[in-house]
Amino acid sequence: MNSKGRCKVALVVLIVLLVSFIGCFEVSALTKETYITVKVNGNYIKMDNWPYIKDGRTFVSVRFIAEALGAKVEWNEEKKKVVIKDDYNYIELFIGSNESYINAVKQVMDASPEISNGRTMVPLRFVSETLDCSVDWNQTTYTVSINKEGIKVPEECVYKRSYTDDDLMWLARIVTVEARGMSLEGKVAVANVVLNRVKSPSFPNTVYDVIFQRGQFPPAYKSGFKELVPPDECIVAAKMALEGVNNIGTCLYFNNRPFTSRSGSFYKKIEGEYFYN
Repeated sequence: MNSKGRCKVALVVLIVLLVSFIGCFEVSALTKETYITVKVNGNYIKMDNWPYIKDGRTFVSVRFIAEALGAKVEWNEEKKKVVIKDDYNYIELFIGSNESYINAVKQVMDASPEISNGRTMVPLRFVSETLDCSVDWNQTTYTVSINKEGIKVPEECVYKRSYTDDDLMWLARIVTVEARGMSLEGKVAVANVVLNRVKSPSFPNTVYDVIFQRGQFPPAYKSGFKELVPPDECIVAAKMALEGVNNIGTCLYFNNRPFTSRSGSFYKKIEGEYFYN
């Protein structure tokens, strides 16, 4: 072989090694999104800016929560002030300041209101309790429950969620056993296989029935599966998928080795798992 031929061979080998090297260090393309659900008197509340946790405090868009609780919200641009008022309370909050006024009485909060994506975000517990509500936090489903007697949540404030907490827990359980050790991307992909099957006429139409369809997910039949408490990262991945985060398109199958019978429908490989349409 002449020197030109050896150079071509070396170049091919180098490219193969480079591709293999990159594949070994695949980085998840997904960003973790913790979808926090807020309920008022049992109703899911519609929002255009998801709540988030910062320094141990849950921040929510003030307008959506206040209106769900029957209060009104006003914004003073010059003073960067939010006013929340109902029949009994007049609350003044200031962006970037932990000082507030409740019916003209000064109080100090443990977190300051802030602007996020153009929305005024306020510490949920402080505002809710000031409006005479009880507040509970469910770490398992990432849900805040606010309850107040004597109010009816306006219909326009209600979020018609397409899944139940049971759907979330079953999905998180199967992600736990099928995607153990995988990154967020792998966990979300496995969750979406289940959800794609729910939508497909070729499979059952509920999360539970898809998981327990005979011969499909063997780990679901092992002792303890039905009582399994999923770790946080699996609940987060399941909730991301339920809220529409999809990284595998319409895939209905996955396996830890190639399906020879489905080679034509191969979609992508994620951390050793092969996904097929």
